[in-house]
Amino acid sequence: MARLIVCGNDGRPARVFEAEQSVITLGRSSDNHLQIDDLNSSRHHCEIHENEGVYEVVDKDSRNGIFVNGHRVARQILQPGDKIEIGTTIIYLERMGTETLEDPRGKQTIDIQTGIFSAPGDPTGVKERLQSFQETGRITRPPEEETSASGPQGELQDLRRLLGLNEMFNSELNLRRLLERVMDTVIHVSGAERGFLVLKLGKDRDFQVKVSRNIDRESIKDAREKVSSTLVSEVLEHGRSVLLSDAGKDERYSGRESILSMKLRSVLVVPLRHRDDVQGAIYLDNRFASNRFDEKCREQLELVGGQAAVAIENARLFEENCRQREELQHAKEELERLNQALRERVEVQDRELVRAREALARHREDMQLKYSYDEIITQSPKMLEVFMILDKVVDSKVSVLIQGESGTGKELIARALHYNGARKKQTFVSENCAAIPAHLMESEFFGYVRGAFTGANADKIGLFELADGGTLFLDEIGDMDLDMQTKLLRVLQDGVLRRVGSKEFKKVDVRIVSATNRDLLSVLKSGGFREDLYYRLNVINILLPPLRDRKEDVPLLSQHFIERDAKKAKTKPAEISSEAMDLLMRYEWPGNVRELENEIMRASALSQGVTIRPEHLSKNVVAGAQAPARATAATGSHVRSLTLAGRTLKELVSKEVEQVEGQVIREVLRRTGYKKSKSSSILGISRPTLDAKIEKYGLTKEAVLADDGAEG
Repeated sequence: MARLIVCGNDGRPARVFEAEQSVITLGRSSDNHLQIDDLNSSRHHCEIHENEGVYEVVDKDSRNGIFVNGHRVARQILQPGDKIEIGTTIIYLERMGTETLEDPRGKQTIDIQTGIFSAPGDPTGVKERLQSFQETGRITRPPEEETSASGPQGELQDLRRLLGLNEMFNSELNLRRLLERVMDTVIHVSGAERGFLVLKLGKDRDFQVKVSRNIDRESIKDAREKVSSTLVSEVLEHGRSVLLSDAGKDERYSGRESILSMKLRSVLVVPLRHRDDVQGAIYLDNRFASNRFDEKCREQLELVGGQAAVAIENARLFEENCRQREELQHAKEELERLNQALRERVEVQDRELVRAREALARHREDMQLKYSYDEIITQSPKMLEVFMILDKVVDSKVSVLIQGESGTGKELIARALHYNGARKKQTFVSENCAAIPAHLMESEFFGYVRGAFTGANADKIGLFELADGGTLFLDEIGDMDLDMQTKLLRVLQDGVLRRVGSKEFKKVDVRIVSATNRDLLSVLKSGGFREDLYYRLNVINILLPPLRDRKEDVPLLSQHFIERDAKKAKTKPAEISSEAMDLLMRYEWPGNVRELENEIMRASALSQGVTIRPEHLSKNVVAGAQAPARATAATGSHVRSLTLAGRTLKELVSKEVEQVEGQVIREVLRRTGYKKSKSSSILGISRPTLDAKIEKYGLTKEAVLADDGAEG
């Protein structure tokens, strides 16, 4: 736990905020967790994030920025006692429940972790803490307490030095310069003859000497050979310091070749630990004198090592972020180059599109349909094939099963069957089987007589009797329970039914048209659907294509919905900009025609009936259309799937898109060294999607990295 102490204009603590949330918002607006009454503060100025006891301040694009210990930062890991400046407001981070040292005179205590004073009678420390913090954020002490360097006073001086080191380390984000600064500081503080800063390589015990120094701050040649691998490996593996007063005589390491050959005397090796991870070690030695390092030196160096480890991790993450931004920029530039190539290809094919449209028009003129299907808005060849099937079965009495995803227009097909056939003057009854509770299904379908059950106060006819002589459309037939399936099969076989509670049978003449968005064969195999009923319903099967497979209908349907709604509202129809239409064409439409209808209604309302632009479309449509894996070029014309010379233009364009997509994924994998998580992040797709595309395009690690080697 931690708390934020907000200081007033006089520099004294004015408010204390308990940091109980994992994300704390700060700013001038009243909806922040911590409201700051400061005109220099933005409404939502910054946030403080807590993760496993580590606190980080993050700037939220504020007007005047945030400063930590006098340095402007975009985001910064906070240490206890750090000074945060927001405009003219000063806030300090304080740890709660930390260990304290008591002054033997009983005048005050000092928080070991924050270095903050608190006076007797002030258990929370709010009244007197932070008085010693001046503009620099450093701790100063009363003159009478500076005279002693032993006991709590000496501890306080050490703490002040540690805070200064912490500020110095965390102000440097260049990893190389930071490591050199840490090494020079440790040599100076410890008085060692030589010092080496080593970092661990991977998860094994291998390591690399990143910085080496002698007492004159000169780099040491062949530094890797000047350190004891035995001692460094032990510290890296166990995370515990090693202190040797005279290495050659220490029984723990007798016979170790690396120690004997180097003729080591005084050695101190401490881990660089960040949370529970040992990143490396600080290695100090003196080849000429024994007992140069004691327990106090070890403890101080461990504290310095802990602070240095945090700073090293911050610098490493900073440089990693910079490198990833550069890689992302290169990837974006490569994507733009590939997209430009795609645009040029599509422009060439656009001319073919004009000729394909003309061919389609001639094809439709040649195709003679017996019935009209004006209620179904389409120019898709796949839907024209559906119409030809309907033409052949409209006048028959056979059952028809319509299969297709939700929103593809299954009920429109059922109505076309009814109103184009001989039963068009009779009743068309539509019912969704999934919407009827199982215990009410029999009475809904077959009706009931008065007194059949509690609440049956009068006779009621069922759906079959309502549709007698006409058509009964049963949507979501796959959701009907098995008991009702048995009763439905009996009526279909015999053509007679009996109302619930009645002993009389009634003959009915009903044509059954059923529909489902499920794979009934799979349901049948799992025992969820009767096989005999399936074949009774599936005499004629019609499969409706999803909207993503007939994208050429998107402009036509969009215009239809706009004109229909404008006619109802008695207003002028809106227009669709080419940019908005391009997004509509590239979106996959998982909700099919129904989703497109809702999207157009929403966009028309937001555009106020003038021109629908990209900003009027919903976020999921825009995001789905702009997904890198589906990226295509806006050419002013829209690629439509048209049958031409036995092959569709959509197939040609899809082949080009897949070729570009494969090139992009290969290039990103090569740049990242075949790191899939990083590649999926750069491409903006999920890891499973990337795995599927790697398999699709045969992008094995050996093949991709072989390209890298060939270029080198």
